[in-house]
Amino acid sequence: LVTSALATCLGLAQIGGFGAVANLVGGVAQGVLAFVMPPAIALSLARRHGIENALETITQGTIFAFGLIVVLSVAYCTLFP
Repeated sequence: LVTSALATCLGLAQIGGFGAVANLVGGVAQGVLAFVMPPAIALSLARRHGIENALETITQGTIFAFGLIVVLSVAYCTLFP
């Protein structure tokens, strides 16, 4: 199983655009998991429990927007070098 996975990765690495695909997938996944999901979950839980703190909402919204900018810039820079 491990040998076949390594062989598959080696075969895909020989394709010219594999690095771009790996960059796109990794950058988007990391950006979403690091900057988009945590503030979205925090805002959702705060609303569900009736906690309304303006400063926290602004902070979480700013981090969320930053995450979207990071994800979009990674996608743009990967697709249009």
